[in-house]
Amino acid sequence: MSGSLILENASSCFDVEAQQSLLRSTTTAVPQPDTFISNTSTTTFMSVILLLRSVEIFKRALFDPPNYITSSTSLSSISPTHHTLLPHHQDSATVSAALDISADPTDEDILLSAHDSASDEHQNNVELQQIQRNNITEIVKNEDLQGLQDIGGVRGAAEALNTDLQNGISSRQDISSRKPCQLCQVLVTFFHSFLGSCNNYTVFLLSSAAFLSLGFGIKEEGLNTGWYNGAILMFYVFLLVILTTIHKCLESISQKKLESSWQSRGRKRQVLVVREGRDQFVHEIDLQVGDVAFLRKGDTVPADGLYITGQALELEGSIKSTTINDQNPFLFYGCRVVNGDARILVTSTGMDTVWGDRMSQAMQYADNKCKFETYLHKLNNCIHISGLLISILIIIVLFLRYTAGKLDDERRFRPDTKGEPTPVRTFVHVFRGIFTGSRGTVRVLTTLLSLSLLGVMEGMGFVIAVAAIIWSRRTLAHRATERDYQACLKMACVTTICTDKFGGLTEHEQEIDKFYVGEEFISESSALASNVLEGLSDGIGTLFLINPSACESEFVPLMSWAEAKLGMKRESVIQQCEMIEHSGCNPLQECCRVLIVKNGKRYLHCKGPPQHLLSSCSYHYDIDGKIQVLDGIKRRTLAQAIGYMEAEAGKVIAYACKGVTESDHASVEPNNLIFLALISLKGTMREDTKRAVLTLMEGGIRTILASRDDIAVLRTIGEDCGLLNPNSEDLVLTAEEFRGWPEEEKMDKVEKIRIMGNCLPSDKILLIKCLQEKDQVVALLAQQTIDAPALKQANIGLTYGTWSSEIARECSDISIWDSNCFGFLVNVVENGRCFQENIRNFIQLELIITISSSLINFTATVILGDAPITAVQLFWLNLVVAFAGGLAVLTGPPKKILMTRLLPVKSSATARLISKAMWRNIAVQASYQTSIFVTLQHKGHIILGTSGGHLKSLIYNGLFLCQMFNKFIAREPEKKNIFSGLFQYYNRWFWVAVVVFLVCQAVYAVAETVLGSSPRLSMKLWGVCILVGLVSWVLDCAGKSLSNFAANL
Repeated sequence: MSGSLILENASSCFDVEAQQSLLRSTTTAVPQPDTFISNTSTTTFMSVILLLRSVEIFKRALFDPPNYITSSTSLSSISPTHHTLLPHHQDSATVSAALDISADPTDEDILLSAHDSASDEHQNNVELQQIQRNNITEIVKNEDLQGLQDIGGVRGAAEALNTDLQNGISSRQDISSRKPCQLCQVLVTFFHSFLGSCNNYTVFLLSSAAFLSLGFGIKEEGLNTGWYNGAILMFYVFLLVILTTIHKCLESISQKKLESSWQSRGRKRQVLVVREGRDQFVHEIDLQVGDVAFLRKGDTVPADGLYITGQALELEGSIKSTTINDQNPFLFYGCRVVNGDARILVTSTGMDTVWGDRMSQAMQYADNKCKFETYLHKLNNCIHISGLLISILIIIVLFLRYTAGKLDDERRFRPDTKGEPTPVRTFVHVFRGIFTGSRGTVRVLTTLLSLSLLGVMEGMGFVIAVAAIIWSRRTLAHRATERDYQACLKMACVTTICTDKFGGLTEHEQEIDKFYVGEEFISESSALASNVLEGLSDGIGTLFLINPSACESEFVPLMSWAEAKLGMKRESVIQQCEMIEHSGCNPLQECCRVLIVKNGKRYLHCKGPPQHLLSSCSYHYDIDGKIQVLDGIKRRTLAQAIGYMEAEAGKVIAYACKGVTESDHASVEPNNLIFLALISLKGTMREDTKRAVLTLMEGGIRTILASRDDIAVLRTIGEDCGLLNPNSEDLVLTAEEFRGWPEEEKMDKVEKIRIMGNCLPSDKILLIKCLQEKDQVVALLAQQTIDAPALKQANIGLTYGTWSSEIARECSDISIWDSNCFGFLVNVVENGRCFQENIRNFIQLELIITISSSLINFTATVILGDAPITAVQLFWLNLVVAFAGGLAVLTGPPKKILMTRLLPVKSSATARLISKAMWRNIAVQASYQTSIFVTLQHKGHIILGTSGGHLKSLIYNGLFLCQMFNKFIAREPEKKNIFSGLFQYYNRWFWVAVVVFLVCQAVYAVAETVLGSSPRLSMKLWGVCILVGLVSWVLDCAGKSLSNFAANL
């Protein structure tokens, strides 16, 4: 055996021991040559353990709910290069001693065996290295400095991640090996979706009905033909399960794509990294674990990582830390570098970061369904289950009728085909009977199950969804955009709004509206190159260098915005910049010029009216910090942006700069400037905001101001905008105080909080969770990327303004563009509550037809053995009622009482889905329709002198017209005057729906006559149908009168 093979296997053995040493967090001594055989045994033992662990991991992935991870470290294959992670006190000499091994010839068989298992050893090492990465990720997340030192500090972490701190990732193969393989996740997701689809009441009851149908069918009709109907139901169950499974898989895939979009949309920035010893720019989404990245002033931290070397970093927007150095090396995604330049080691990216972990938890555990949605879902399930149980009861009763020897149809239980072969025409005849027949045992079950009770109730949800989209577009009306079509419906249930310091809730009379750089509007300062940020910060900061008394107070909001969004520091500007000369002071009226010296170089900064300053510019910066020539096309683009911003806000300031030389006096002139940016200011509408906050409060909706600012600033805002009531027990506190409360105290006082200062993103999530545990429906109004997990945790997420980050907008339900943010929210809540009332009216209409048609068929079938309504008739009736009738009721105009006064939350969010008045109307109409039509089915030949097909046609058409008259009743569930406002212009669509309703019925009646499935009715019988429908109005008026009389007793 060659020495190289011995050395290879010895190294592999040592590598496994080192990895196990790391996992146990011990300092086990390095194995010596004389312990090689024992270490080989230990390695074999460890290999068995790791193999069992791999099996366990696979089992968990197979049987636990899948969780899509889009980061670059999950389920990834690690580079085959072996890197041993040693405690920091073990030096290279010890390692060399461990590898200086000479093999005994008698050990050749053992070494050959070890060589054969080399691939297994490699797989074990892959798992160990993955565990190492997870360990390092946890150390960073927990800011465990001692744990970091135990593995050798940043250098030890780099070795574990197969990274050279000087040269970065070593090869393209190493980079590609770090990308995840998600095929297994897709298969596991499909498996879980399939199990979830099978674990369903509907599927269970349908399966039970299918087996009953199969058994009873064979018993009644024989083996050759009796299995048809049961097989059809089984196929329907299979189809239902498969379609549901595919739907759930598509939801999972779309969720994965949404997570990817959160990263790709917000991570288009380029990051400077070192790979293979060369500096290069990569997109943030292409960062890999182990990359060595460079951070400069103005950059956003692109991933969680460790500080390597450079200047101390001062961060803003940090989840935990603010100053990063050797003693505090932990960095987190989403922070912005205010000062300093440094190199960092990437330890986790994407959804594996602290931000991503919070996002995953918010997505996994947050139940964003409002109460109204929950009630609607429960109602739908109840109707499903009740209908299925009734259908199963029908088949059991009919089978008992068969066994008791009672007549069931003209052929006395058995079709003529019993005992015959199975020709195709017989199978086709069965399908025809399902859709056109009204008699028979199994056909009744198939009719009710497959078409009426399942498909129709799914149609109710579809109609509500279509109406919700119409309402959303009507409500938002170019003032906002929605990502959830039920957002307006959710807003109707909101009881608490948590917001940051914007949208009128500010201490300033003005705020920044839009920010334009290059050829696009900017949503985050971090999307800009550092040189653009630095130039713009210096241009705005020159106001600090001028005599403060010469500056108008209206620019204070601009300075505050630059400090908060651009990372500008007043102290840094004053220390680093020296003003040589300046002219002009008000950039809204004149072009202001400031000549400064910074770091030994001279710069000319100009700001003023955009059209005037644009004429002095020959170049412009793009968002990547590159200088471009300002040609005619780009000038026109800038002119269009200026016109749009001036139309929206009115006040726009342009910024430009250039470098100058001390000897060339001509260069000091404001020409050949480099265009930097456009910034627009607008009024905050504080009075409108105050009125809107008070209106929301009257409607039962509290507003909580949660911000990073200090308590003193927030208290002033709260008093000016009506958040604080002097005579109430409103609480104003810091987030630190809130975190320090015991759990019981949190739950007791959380509903009294009005202002929370010094609030981190994690504090907002905690506040939202506590409010939700108190049965509150919470809306969060936010802008920043680090607030995205809180936006997902809230019942409804809201973002405001163009300055909102793309990731925040992707995580929200509504993005508001209206300048009067809170006034717009009042309008959304009003319209949402009106839509809730319309849904209740539609539910009343739908329940009447569902209950009456089911009871008519059930009663007639059980008593007479004959269902008067066929499957196609029932399907058509529900279809027309749902679409023609439902959309007319759902899209009705808001009622004046709701538009002038917000209903209390008690009447909208926490009320029962079906009120007592609705139950009264449903009971009256359903009982009337059931009794009259069952009576006609049983005694119609005596009462009307007709029978057979004419009687069944009368029953169906009469039931159809009853639903048309019920549409008028559904408009006013509690008032006797069902015609109130009916002839106004805004109710024109209701009359259109009535016409469509009648036309659809006329077309269907003609089609039935032509096809011969139903005879034509005489004028007398049509008059009976209309009379039966008109009685519905009389009974409705009588029921409401009796109810009012009983209430007044």
